[in-house]
Amino acid sequence: MPENTQVATLTAFRDGDAARRARGWRRIGLALLGLVLVLGAAGLLGIRSTTETARSPEGYQLEVTHAQVTRAGLAVPFHVTVRHPGGFDGPVTLSISSSLPERFDFQNFYPNPAKETATEGRLVYEFDPPPGDVFRLSLDARTAPDQNGSADTYRTALVIEGQQVAKVGFRMVVVP
Repeated sequence: MPENTQVATLTAFRDGDAARRARGWRRIGLALLGLVLVLGAAGLLGIRSTTETARSPEGYQLEVTHAQVTRAGLAVPFHVTVRHPGGFDGPVTLSISSSLPERFDFQNFYPNPAKETATEGRLVYEFDPPPGDVFRLSLDARTAPDQNGSADTYRTALVIEGQQVAKVGFRMVVVP
């Protein structure tokens, strides 16, 4: 029986070359889909977070752990840690870009601020001094559901006696 080397097609609609090209494009599409699945399974397409640190001449250390890359509706880390050898003589005051909460759906602060106010472009939160040398703030938040792609820079600062003594700037990208 002779071997048929022809590609079966409806010749009125497509020739053999067109069928081979279409098959090639389907294979490329499936390979790309497989690549996305492998990257997702490896955890390479999820939230990315990092920690930025600033130190002041007065011995304060400000650390901000934040999302670098996130998607709408996902829980995101936002933690602020302030260290000062010898503890804190007064309240811990943090100044945060007012546009940051617009990106998040905040649930709660841990701990809750004793006082809060707003200035032009900044939210200022005052916390009671913690026992010991370390103050930790965690915000329970999700990326707001209506965020469909943006990249902005935000600032968090430690304020002592009305002066910023340490500040951290960071960029967060919200992908669609």
